[in-house]
Amino acid sequence: MILDNMDLRLIKIKNVAAHHVSMADVDDFESSILELSSPEICYESVYLRKLIKPSVALIINKLCLKNRAPAFCISMGASVVSRGIPHMFFSSGNILYLFDAWPETYNSIKKIIKAFNIDLLLVSSAESAEKLRDILPDIVVEYCPEGCRTGIYRAAEYKEKDIDVIQIGRKYDLWHNKVLDKFHQNSVSYIYEKVKGEVIFQNRNDFINGLGRSRISVCFPKSLTHPYQSGGVTTMTQRYLQSVASKCLILGVIPDEMKKLFGYDPGVAVDMRDPAGQIMDILYNFNDYIPLIEKNFTECINHHGWDKRWSKILEIIQNR
Repeated sequence: MILDNMDLRLIKIKNVAAHHVSMADVDDFESSILELSSPEICYESVYLRKLIKPSVALIINKLCLKNRAPAFCISMGASVVSRGIPHMFFSSGNILYLFDAWPETYNSIKKIIKAFNIDLLLVSSAESAEKLRDILPDIVVEYCPEGCRTGIYRAAEYKEKDIDVIQIGRKYDLWHNKVLDKFHQNSVSYIYEKVKGEVIFQNRNDFINGLGRSRISVCFPKSLTHPYQSGGVTTMTQRYLQSVASKCLILGVIPDEMKKLFGYDPGVAVDMRDPAGQIMDILYNFNDYIPLIEKNFTECINHHGWDKRWSKILEIIQNR
């Protein structure tokens, strides 16, 4: 079901290359929406989002006439919902999708709900959705897991994959420190974040190619890598799906959410007793894992693309 152009406005990144690479995930979702629907596009204003502080935004919002169609805003977290300024001031019934809704940000989320006229909040964590329903009883809060723009990922042929192990984004230091020396000793090709906070790939194309060339993608939830920030919430992030869409074998800790969404366990549980030995055993017997990789790929394409998430969101919007 497609929304009429006048039914919804989409807050859109104008130049994704000018932003932090993480915004490419937001752009993937926005681009997927535009492939399926025809909302009015409202480009974000980097100047205004930096100029207008949250306390000022609430005042300006109260002064604005609400005569535009609801705005749909996708945000990595509560701190960057300001990308909806000023478009979200001119409509009521706005919709917000949050990739990150960790417990430490619940108070901030509560504030932005009022400042940006949001009455439908979509979050990628089932646990956070449940908690936020209690905190925000006056609006609709729904769980909508992260998706993946499956069509843009390119997997190299298995025999041509030349990166043995990749760990993108925040790395799990406990695992990393146990494997690094042994990987060097055994010539295991391992790509990881060399400097904290420094991205591995500088652009989206390199990121996609890097994943596509990788055999094993090591994925750990934020509840392990940054437990003080996650507040104990464990959720399936895009890295899991992007790895699956690139035909990587997932190794690490697979969130229960992902197992439930897939209907089975799509990964290999990490062996922290001998993590390097586990990896080398998998690489030696890699062909044994190809059926699982292919099963995961098919499941992702059929059920976990942003197109499937958008269909669910449309149903929620039209039934609220």
